[in-house]
Amino acid sequence: MGTVIKPESNAGVGGLIHRITDDVKTIAKDELELAKNELAHVAKTAATESAAIVLGGIVALIGFGMLCVAAVAGLEGVIHPLWARLLIMAVIYLAAGGIIAGVFAKRLKTDIKPDLAVPAHQAKATIAGVKSSLTHS
Repeated sequence: MGTVIKPESNAGVGGLIHRITDDVKTIAKDELELAKNELAHVAKTAATESAAIVLGGIVALIGFGMLCVAAVAGLEGVIHPLWARLLIMAVIYLAAGGIIAGVFAKRLKTDIKPDLAVPAHQAKATIAGVKSSLTHS
């Protein structure tokens, strides 16, 4: 990724500074590319998990709707007015949907945070190495 420094007897301070500047540019470009790849991976994971959550939610809502219809029909012997049975099931429906959405929203919120500790550590180590090389030259 970086350039190889070949010792030359006629290389002056200007040539050394030019090579160091080129190396720093290459290091910065590589670190930005690493961070970009990490963010792309996190975005792809979040999009995939979001699509799975939406699909699962749609299927669960269909099943829950069928269960709700069965419960409304089954409660006819206990609660005679149809409006009361529908109201009870609507409240249950809303509460369950809110709980499920809240749980998965929290999970998605924690999953989409990128882990930039490794690129940051590598960048700091590279800068420390360059500083060390400059002080010992």
